[in-house]
Amino acid sequence: MLFYDRSDGRRVRGLRAFNAILPYVVRKRDEASVLFAKDVEVEAAMAYARRKNAEAASSTGAERYSLFGILIAAAVRTIALKPRMNRFVHRRGFYQRGGISVSFIVKKALTEAATEGIAKIRFEGEDDVGTVAEKINAGIEAARSGAPGPDDREFDLAHRLPLGKAAITGIFRALDRFNIAPARMIEADPLFTSIYVANLGSIGLDTPYHHLYEWGTASVYMVIGRIFQKEARKSSGGGASKPELRHYVNIKFTVDERIAEGIYFAHAAALFQRLITKPESMELPPDPAEAEA
Repeated sequence: MLFYDRSDGRRVRGLRAFNAILPYVVRKRDEASVLFAKDVEVEAAMAYARRKNAEAASSTGAERYSLFGILIAAAVRTIALKPRMNRFVHRRGFYQRGGISVSFIVKKALTEAATEGIAKIRFEGEDDVGTVAEKINAGIEAARSGAPGPDDREFDLAHRLPLGKAAITGIFRALDRFNIAPARMIEADPLFTSIYVANLGSIGLDTPYHHLYEWGTASVYMVIGRIFQKEARKSSGGGASKPELRHYVNIKFTVDERIAEGIYFAHAAALFQRLITKPESMELPPDPAEAEA
């Protein structure tokens, strides 16, 4: 590599020997992938969205909150409090991103013929659940507007030129290899992101596992399935518990195991689930003590 640091991340130094040597043993992102699935209760998140939208309807008439937005807010807060989840491995080196970004596909209409847009949204670690909702809504609206983004223009140019696809991707790979890929191109590419999200629940599907792309730097992929009900036991207050139907969403993660240890992933997953069950906690600034709970 020509330069240690990159436009989208700074080289992590002072690693332990085992972590530093791992990319030499496990060389590719896909062979380093670890799969994790969890049924997450979303009863509180759904009630929170209904309540906040009812409050907004009485004043502005516009609904801002969705379950998808709350899940993304929980992911952003988790990354803010667990910053090693925002690392990536490139050419045997570890890099820490300077910001948080989330990428996802936006279907412009629920038909087979409808085109897809891609939203890549940038967040700050201090963003609360309301700010995340606003940014997501704006990103979805922009993706559905039909206006071409910078990545669309580059794809179109590569497609039209003779040998354009091979030439442009080859040049970009060479620049990226030496950490001198243009920041504008990295910013526009949805696979250079903190977390890539696929919301299959929006079209009524269950969740498959997503693979990790070798292109880009995304170390975490999250697939969200449809909402379903299953029986859970809830305390009745006197110590006994009774079964009742609760709403859940199955979420599957694929992560690059090289960016952190297993216990770090476990704590991040527990924090993510805890934030979803208490979405009102994301109205407050991030509390470092919450990451250690």
